[in-house]
Amino acid sequence: MKRQMCKLITGLLLALFVAGSHMAVAEAKTLSLGHTGQEVNIFSQASVKFAEYVNEYSDGKIEVKVMGAGALGDNREGIEQLQLGVTDFWVISTGLLAPFTNAVALYDLPYLFKSAEAGIAFFNSDIAMEIIQPLENKGIKGLGYMTQGWRHIHSNKPVRSPEDLAGMKIRTMSTPIHIELFKALGANAIPMAFSEVFTSLQQGIIDGGENPFENIKAQGFDKVQKCITMDGHVLDPMVLVISLNTWNSLSDGEKEIIQKAASEACKWDQEHVLAANRAIMEEFKAAGSPEIIELTAEERRAFREASQPIYDAYLPEIGEDLYKKVVDFQKDFEEVPPQN
Repeated sequence: MKRQMCKLITGLLLALFVAGSHMAVAEAKTLSLGHTGQEVNIFSQASVKFAEYVNEYSDGKIEVKVMGAGALGDNREGIEQLQLGVTDFWVISTGLLAPFTNAVALYDLPYLFKSAEAGIAFFNSDIAMEIIQPLENKGIKGLGYMTQGWRHIHSNKPVRSPEDLAGMKIRTMSTPIHIELFKALGANAIPMAFSEVFTSLQQGIIDGGENPFENIKAQGFDKVQKCITMDGHVLDPMVLVISLNTWNSLSDGEKEIIQKAASEACKWDQEHVLAANRAIMEEFKAAGSPEIIELTAEERRAFREASQPIYDAYLPEIGEDLYKKVVDFQKDFEEVPPQN
């Protein structure tokens, strides 16, 4: 009788253990992260790191499934999905977030940062997090900044001055400052979906574009363009964002895990992206194609001066006080030309 009782108790304990295990499994969260990058993009790799960190810090209780290369749609569809709570995370350029808050358009201002070091330091500042805080009014919460590095002009003829861009059809993102910048530089700005750029370059519908080295490599633009002018007009920031619906559904402990993982993933991106872009640049140099055009200080000054109308037009709505904060933040940094 006693032996049967022991077996019964043991069986009940085992059943409770198994049931508890099943409950733990059932309670595990599966979240989705979308972006439009390719595997070669450092922010794409950082997204995978984010998923790994979340899994590690949550002891496997939260799983993030990364769906890159536009598997969940383009960036505009991604924003809509976040607002509806259909998708949980997205990694997106700040240029595409500018319509939601004027302050984010700050990052589109040309030749804003004195160096990559200064820009990345700013991305990690409290001021930078304050800039993306108003996104919460649109159902999106910023968790931290990644970057694709400097955006450069790519074309089929050498560009060393704004005059060289005269009449050229240059693809831009569909953001007002990007469009107006290339108009100010003398080009015919053509806003176009990123997915259409390669074919349009190949068919001569456009003459060039502007992208970081990793995009040029990942999308094969180097196969249909002869020159890359390293003007570094924007240090392209990306933001890791979460649907506010998803964020509000998390416990305080889960929020801490997500934020910690996001900070680590953004740091990983920032530590690797410039070296990756430089490696691609050196690869192009070694191959002799596309031609890499490095501007002199005087040539860079000409581009900066030609872009002044952008500041005159957009600073009032972005905020001159905010711009001054960026300038003051950089006062101890030396000016270093884009090197990657």
